[in-house]
Amino acid sequence: MARHIYIFNPQNDLALATGGINYVAPPFAMHMARDLAVLPALLAEPGSLLITDSDLDTEWLEHLNATFGIDVHAIKRAELRHLTDYRIMPWGWCLDLRRRLLKWGANSANLPSSDEVNHLRGLSHRRVSILIHLRLKELLGKQLCPAPVELAIADEVLDFVRQHRECFIKTPWSSSGRGIFHTIDGASPELEQWCHGALKRQGSLLCEQAFDKTMDLGVEFYCDNGKATVRGYSLFTTDSHSQYNHGIVANEEELKSRITAQYPDFDEVATALMQVLDEMIAPHYTGWMGIDMLLYNAKCIMHNAQSQNSTNGIGINPCVEMNLRPTMGAITSVIGNKLLAPGDTATFRIEQRSTANEPWQQGKETVIENGRLIAGTLPLTPPSPTALYRALLEK
Repeated sequence: MARHIYIFNPQNDLALATGGINYVAPPFAMHMARDLAVLPALLAEPGSLLITDSDLDTEWLEHLNATFGIDVHAIKRAELRHLTDYRIMPWGWCLDLRRRLLKWGANSANLPSSDEVNHLRGLSHRRVSILIHLRLKELLGKQLCPAPVELAIADEVLDFVRQHRECFIKTPWSSSGRGIFHTIDGASPELEQWCHGALKRQGSLLCEQAFDKTMDLGVEFYCDNGKATVRGYSLFTTDSHSQYNHGIVANEEELKSRITAQYPDFDEVATALMQVLDEMIAPHYTGWMGIDMLLYNAKCIMHNAQSQNSTNGIGINPCVEMNLRPTMGAITSVIGNKLLAPGDTATFRIEQRSTANEPWQQGKETVIENGRLIAGTLPLTPPSPTALYRALLEK
């Protein structure tokens, strides 16, 4: 089996919107890529490699290996030219990453072709979520929630907002909460200006009415040999702009039990979703992927959906967003078993500061026993004095 080589490139989401082969990421994305470079090691298979040119990252990764036994080791990008029989596992594919990997000496035989990367870009378009909604309706014989609508004319977008008042208007390519306009009380001059600019840049917008949300959740999949399999579940919170806030870390059984306690028919939806991914995604993609969902109070959304979906008035949006890459939810779904004692629960979050001179929030004293976090705040990324981002596990 080919060895997996991971690389953290969160700027991929932004690069997808341009579609170009030479992409210059904004400073915040470059900082994030540098400061959080070791994160993919937390979900990687034992024996995998991680690309980073930071000696501090290499030392930190060896510290994680020694403490938690994850068995993932760092390589510098120049070492790629000396390796054979490997598979690159990025935080999403784009043409710019393919170009950079070739520049670093990667063998083109170990990379998707430009045409394949462009096809993956098409699959990453948010309109695919509409197709997933429609196919699930066919498989389940019922509509789980109102599906998104893709519109290409600003006046039509504004009419949608006037009709639904509170809704989310999204650009076609996901960007970790960026590219989303959350309307609270109908259309506004700011929204109209934003729509014209977004349509000029990306050609269309996805419009979704807001739900009375009761839970943010995700199902984390792995695609290989044309099949998608469930690798775990994630529970998380987002801010008003749909940006990731923090995730719940626990074992798979605990996370799933919290979901099914609200929505007992969850397995039926997840099984049908796996079939949809086998049809649409898995034949073209290998690696981690995530489907973000939400549970909502169905009483005021669709009376028909309430009777079909549940007996307690809770509905499900089965595809808020599809990410054709690993996600923070993938990390939280894995580290519950790797870093916590059985039955324990913790919180995962990404912390940010404005400048390197700003002090980090003081965490609780870390207690580790037998390779498991027992109490306190555990840094998951190295203590770089120049870092603007860091990942923490708190118990």
